[in-house]
Amino acid sequence: MAAGGPVALSEAWIGSRVIAHDLDGDDLADVLQQNGDASAWAIVPREETPELLRLAKILGLDEYAVSELLTPRHRCRVSEYADCLLVRMLAVELHDRDLVDEDVSMIIADQVVIVLAGDGYGQRIARMLEEAGSRLTEGGADRAAQLVVDLVIDTTISTTEQLEAASDELADELFGGRPLSTQRKLDAFRLRRAVTDLRRITAPTRDVVQELADNVPASDEINFRHWSKIIDRTERVTIEVTALADGLTSIFDTSLSLDNARLDEVMKKLTGWAAIIAAPTLITGFVGMNVDFWFQGSQLGFYVYLALIIITAGVLYIVFRRKSWI
Repeated sequence: MAAGGPVALSEAWIGSRVIAHDLDGDDLADVLQQNGDASAWAIVPREETPELLRLAKILGLDEYAVSELLTPRHRCRVSEYADCLLVRMLAVELHDRDLVDEDVSMIIADQVVIVLAGDGYGQRIARMLEEAGSRLTEGGADRAAQLVVDLVIDTTISTTEQLEAASDELADELFGGRPLSTQRKLDAFRLRRAVTDLRRITAPTRDVVQELADNVPASDEINFRHWSKIIDRTERVTIEVTALADGLTSIFDTSLSLDNARLDEVMKKLTGWAAIIAAPTLITGFVGMNVDFWFQGSQLGFYVYLALIIITAGVLYIVFRRKSWI
């Protein structure tokens, strides 16, 4: 990596032969001008440095175009400027049930693709492109752009799989017939929020990939085939995220239904016991009125009313027990 330079990593090649490594903006432009059949990729930091502005000027981009690429958390999109395609994408990862996104911007020109990314994800992209080797010879700079987009989609797929695994854990807990605990409900809420945020990213990403594929000439069958594969993967992950959102909604609804069923069961038992307790209370209250009753004030009356209380409570207990009300 060039220490302190605006271009973190770069590589230029002709066919299967690498002709330069770690060039800054001016040197990279010189190599491409001197070798009309060369292609290159470069990773630059997401900062508006003089070197980046100079590289953008070489490609015919003004400060407004650069500013559009550097705007944080911008919606995924593709726009044409001069002879370049400006691409905005978001790479997403899951950290402790929260979705973390990474801005990835690209300038795609005929001979070069310039990737603007943070240090961590930029290193990851550079390592992937270095390891691509012969795959870059198939389509030049456009092939490098495909590999970057494919890596972003891979990151999204990995995040989706993590969310699916976490969702399956919650679903398995519900199979026991018990509602989720308070902590698990909070986990489910955070997962659903993450999936909602992910849906806002996957749909525009699909449009970006489709638009990039539409810019490939019909005669370029190899690149078109590569873009078609990426489109298929993007469509699949979009469908999976939608299904995951529906699944988490079902988990919430099921947990709520189990909560309601449990509350109904508790209320039914409380009502049953209240009825059993009410019978003796009614009898003793009736007998305790200031009105003369049979056997009132006698030992026999005590046993008669005690027996009536026991029989009434016992009958109610047996009936409620048979009906599973208590």
